[in-house]
Amino acid sequence: MLFQGEATLLFILWLILATVIVALIIYISVLLIGSKTKASDKKYIIILLAFICVLIIPIILGAINSVLGAIGNLIAFSGSNYLTQLTPIIGFLIILILTKFLIDLSWDQAVWISLLTLFFLFLLYTMIPELYGFLGFGL
Repeated sequence: MLFQGEATLLFILWLILATVIVALIIYISVLLIGSKTKASDKKYIIILLAFICVLIIPIILGAINSVLGAIGNLIAFSGSNYLTQLTPIIGFLIILILTKFLIDLSWDQAVWISLLTLFFLFLLYTMIPELYGFLGFGL
């Protein structure tokens, strides 16, 4: 009875750890690519952006992938559904727009920071698949 919510507890632990790791990556990349003052002024926004990237964006991308899969199955001319392969591109664009407007960077700096964030999110979700599969929205 004591460890009844063990899966939920592990998910929350991995969520906090992943948010801290992604926040550090975004902070360091803003520090190096942007400026030191921008990184120190926007540290709470960087933590919020990391939380959005770790938890909210996979849910949104799972829903987008489901919708694109349904649309692609309706109009699949060649027998294959290639429409769902747009989902990572849409995810990158969401991260890019959030980085640009939340941290208030120029577009070229936001592109590099978004690419680094997406790369480390890929590494995190590869090393900890339970974090991504817990919500049931696996791509």
